[in-house]
Amino acid sequence: MTKPIRHLVPLGAENKWSDLVATLIELDPDPVADLLGLGDLPAHVSVEREASAGSGGRVDLLISVGNEKRCVAEAKVLSGLGLDQLRRYRDHFAGVPHHVLITLEHFPIDVPSSAGWRSVRWEDLLRALSRSSVPLVAQTASTWLSYVDGEMPRLSAGTRWNDLRDGEGFVIAMRARMAWVYRQLRPPPDVEHDLVSSSAGQSWVARLYAPARKPGYWVHVEAEERLSVQAYPKHAGDPRWGSVQGPSVKVCLMQRDVRTSADFDWTYLRSLWPTMEAARHDWVSTSANPKAPHDRAAWKQMIADGGPRHLGIGFGEKQAKQRGQCMFGARFQLPADATLGTIAAELNSTSKLLLELAALPYEVS
Repeated sequence: MTKPIRHLVPLGAENKWSDLVATLIELDPDPVADLLGLGDLPAHVSVEREASAGSGGRVDLLISVGNEKRCVAEAKVLSGLGLDQLRRYRDHFAGVPHHVLITLEHFPIDVPSSAGWRSVRWEDLLRALSRSSVPLVAQTASTWLSYVDGEMPRLSAGTRWNDLRDGEGFVIAMRARMAWVYRQLRPPPDVEHDLVSSSAGQSWVARLYAPARKPGYWVHVEAEERLSVQAYPKHAGDPRWGSVQGPSVKVCLMQRDVRTSADFDWTYLRSLWPTMEAARHDWVSTSANPKAPHDRAAWKQMIADGGPRHLGIGFGEKQAKQRGQCMFGARFQLPADATLGTIAAELNSTSKLLLELAALPYEVS
């Protein structure tokens, strides 16, 4: 049964996962009542799929006991999601007592407690359902759990980033690697970190960040597989496009809560460069190429004032309009054959540089 169940719940089909877990919960909700906050079950439990959440949004699972809505659940497998989406759902279902985000143990999604959502692992949910007194529920959940366990890559500190197995799903392999690295991060207390889905593709990004001295600015470190968006993952391994490149690590100054990058402080960024330059000797020297005319003009002025041409990679006007933030900085490239342990150590070391940069004053003499 373990292999055939892939037709019901393939890793790339989140809707099928939600459909099947909704079926199992309705058949026997008792095993997951505590996990999902359902409380006592004196009445029939029903699960609504794709329940309207206003403004075109739809939440994966809306669980009711009798006529009382008790749990809103958003279920994720490989994809990420934005905090804005969760906040909208939270506001729309403000009267529902429990808001749950279901994710795989191997692919966690960080949600701050302020967002009002609680994380539940698919593995814990299936483990509970496998103890159901209803044979169909117990057998299905147990088989599903075995399938998930079998599909997850087996990684260790010695695993090389580009050591992919024949037949291994490329997206799963890459996401599992970054998730493993993320779990090894031990930044200083003042540095926050999370694991998010890339806004440009299907890869995941391990991030470390701390507020800078200038209000509205943060220092960000972001690590992501370098393979181009166009080639990831459709052409991965195709010699015409190239194979896995290894993690690219950006160290940038980010400006938040903006709708344009026109006011980004390039002088402040240039003031950080001497500390960045002294910390590493392997910054990628390819010239930056800001797209928006005002970003490009500011970058050229930064160069005229003594900054290097490769300082200025990042995201400008487009991201400012779409996501309310822009960031520019420099990057270094880790080898494709680097071990996961080495990559984690590099990021932990870079978190110390991050703190140094965040502590620098923004006034330039």
